[in-house]
Amino acid sequence: MSLNEVLKHIDELQAQIQAHGKLDNEVLKRINYKFRLDWNYNSNVMEGNSLTRMETRTVMINNITVEGKPLKDIIEMRGHDEVIVNILKIGKGELNLSEARIKQIHKSIMYEDDPEKKQAIGIWKPYNNYLYNYKKERIDFTPYSEVPDKMHELVNWLNTENEKIKRKDKNALHPVILAFEFHLKYIRIHPFYDGNGRTARIFMNLIIIAFGYPPVIVKLEEKIQYYQYLSDVADYGGEPDLFYEFMSGLLVRSQEEVLGTVNGEGIEE
Repeated sequence: MSLNEVLKHIDELQAQIQAHGKLDNEVLKRINYKFRLDWNYNSNVMEGNSLTRMETRTVMINNITVEGKPLKDIIEMRGHDEVIVNILKIGKGELNLSEARIKQIHKSIMYEDDPEKKQAIGIWKPYNNYLYNYKKERIDFTPYSEVPDKMHELVNWLNTENEKIKRKDKNALHPVILAFEFHLKYIRIHPFYDGNGRTARIFMNLIIIAFGYPPVIVKLEEKIQYYQYLSDVADYGGEPDLFYEFMSGLLVRSQEEVLGTVNGEGIEE
C-alpha cells in the first residue's frame, strides 16, 4: 500500500470514529488506559528502562515501591505517565508546543543521581552527543552550540505548517505527516543530553492527538524496524516516505483499536 493509499485509509477510519460522535466516558476511559499503558511501557523499555509491563501498571496506580528495580527507572516511568495523562486529557484542540514546553516535558520524564547529568535536565544539551546506529556507524548529532537556533527554527516550522493546515492551504501537509516529519527533524537535532527518543515520540503524539487522532505506539517487537527506518532517513538521507508508511501503519492499528472498542469489542489490557 502506497503512502497516499495509507493516508486515505487513515482518513476513512478517522471519519468512522468521528461518526460515533462523543465517545461514552467509560469507553474513552478504557481506550485511554490501554494507550497509556502501551505507550508508557514500550517507549521506556525501548530506551533501557527495566520495568516490566506489570510493573509499569503498578507505577501507574501510584505505587512507587517496585521491588528490586532502580529508583531512576521508577521515577522516570512515573513522570512519563504524568505527561501522557495530561496529553490524553487535553485531547483534540489547539496545538501548543513551544520551546519552553519541550524543555518542561524533558524535565518531567528524566531523573539523575549524578549531579552533572542532573544539571543537564530540562536544558538544551551542554555538550555534543552521538550514537552508533544499526550499521554500527557513529552518528554525530547537531553540535550543542547550534541547538538553540535549530530548535527555534523547528518550532517555527511546526507553527507555520500548522497554520497552513488550519486554513486548508492546498500545500499543507497531512496532519500525521506533520507529526512524523517533526519526529525526524527533532531526532536529527537530538537537543538533549539524553531522553531524545522518548521525547520525540511524546511530541509526535502530542501533535497527532491535537488533530484528533489516537496515539502511535511503537511496540518493543517493532523497535529494530523503527530504528532502521529512522536511521535510513535521518542518517543517510533515505526516502522519508518509507518511515511515514511504517508509522502510518501503526496509527491505523490504533484507529482500529478505537473502532473495535466503540463497536463493543473487548480491549486487551
